Amino acid sequence: MKEKPYHHGNLQTELIEEGLALIHEKGRGDFSLRKLSKRVGVSPTACYNHFANVDELLAEMKNYVTKKFCDALLEDIDESEMATAAIRMGKSYVNFFACNPHYFTFIYDNEEYRINLTEAAFEGDFAPFNIFKETAVKCMEHHHIDKKRYRDNLLVMWATVHGLAAMANMRGFHYGGDWGLLTETLLDTKINLL
Repeated sequence: MKEKPYHHGNLQTELIEEGLALIHEKGRGDFSLRKLSKRVGVSPTACYNHFANVDELLAEMKNYVTKKFCDALLEDIDESEMATAAIRMGKSYVNFFACNPHYFTFIYDNEEYRINLTEAAFEGDFAPFNIFKETAVKCMEHHHIDKKRYRDNLLVMWATVHGLAAMANMRGFHYGGDWGLLTETLLDTKINLL
């Protein structure tokens, strides 16, 4: 392989982004640093200078996507506007994955986190889910919703945004409209009926 001259401004970030895209296209099954280096156009040694092995790269990819997802969810949250915070956050959730389908595949096609639904609770150990849940609960508190209804309302809100994000990432599903506006309309209807 003839290597391209080194021209990467931030090779570590490029390796993460291209690795996510490669996994999205081909799956995790035969993902390797060698295949990634070929895709990026650098020597395998350049990859190994940033990541000791594939597991280290995958862990960094998880941290990278999780942070970006958390930042996107928190971007439009204003404590003084809790009446509509869940709607704005829901739009951010769907738009994040509509614009970054390779992130959706990477995060939700593994078992590295848990979200549990029981008859009494809806809980998880995934930071973006907890941001969503906490904001939705504050929104319901603002609307004086009976706490007995929190779990079911939260489930409907999360299922709505997660379902729309999944639809935005289905290869055979096509929507020509604005995912954020659709999310806003659906959540606004639900929140006004809470």
